Amino acid sequence: MKNTIEILRAGVYSSIQDLRRVGFKKYGIPKSGPMDEYSHILTNWLLDKDIYSETIEITYYGPKIKINFEGNIGIFGSKCDTQLNNKKIKTGVSIKVKSGDILDIKKCIDGNRAYIGFSGCMKLKKVFKSLSTYEKIQIGGLSGKKLNKNDTISFKNIKSPKIKRIPSSFIKRYDQNNYIRIIKGIHFNRVQNEKTLFDNDFNISANSDRMGLRLINNTIELKNHDEIESTVVNKGTIQIPRDGNPIILMSDSQSTGGYPILGNICNVDISRITQIKPNKSIKFKMITLIESNKILEYERKKFKSKLNIDLSA
Repeated sequence: MKNTIEILRAGVYSSIQDLRRVGFKKYGIPKSGPMDEYSHILTNWLLDKDIYSETIEITYYGPKIKINFEGNIGIFGSKCDTQLNNKKIKTGVSIKVKSGDILDIKKCIDGNRAYIGFSGCMKLKKVFKSLSTYEKIQIGGLSGKKLNKNDTISFKNIKSPKIKRIPSSFIKRYDQNNYIRIIKGIHFNRVQNEKTLFDNDFNISANSDRMGLRLINNTIELKNHDEIESTVVNKGTIQIPRDGNPIILMSDSQSTGGYPILGNICNVDISRITQIKPNKSIKFKMITLIESNKILEYERKKFKSKLNIDLSA
């Protein structure tokens, strides 16, 4: 069918996500959106689209897609085994496609997720101003569900912008530095032994998902487990449940939480931690809010000066 893509293989977990769902947490609706916002934004940059535009987020093993239009595609995030018409292609560069082309994205190699963008707009109904898929209540995307074999997505306003390549200074390796910077949370003083928090490694559990990353192999003991009032939480908030295994809240997490809040992941490190593979180790490093804001401001200046992307909007 003209101006569509057809899902020939869905992959492990592929879903439509964008950055448009803002302002609805007071109704209990999470922002959802891409787990790795950094890679999502750069995928859209490849196609001359604004940072809020929709992409397909793939997890672990990607989809096989038939493209029924002429335009461009962009793929970025984890390194992937990626082919177009059975020929290997690179990620991080926009690629021209024609009607009938078959895109095949297989295993994510050094991370968990990659993002596929198209030089057109998906013709789907927005829910809470967004196309982001939130499966728990089945909103966004295609009928609120992850992509399945034989799904079809229609496009409009398809363009063929100039070919672009993501500069090397923006390409990250997810299998190297395992330090994750955190800012002290409102219940940090409940930690029994800070030494165990910063001297010992955590492992990312295979039981993690879009709601939260679960950390294991380094239990955090609290001085007391008195109940707390339900508190506003965000992506990157670190909660300590009664079993002592921290949970880092992610894109599909609830809007409030009743577990003590150990801290919050430095904004710049949230995308990076979403790409660290299950069973790999991480280590926390404490920084101040002022330091975190300086790191974020440096990132914003880099995006603005080199790519003309305004992250402060």
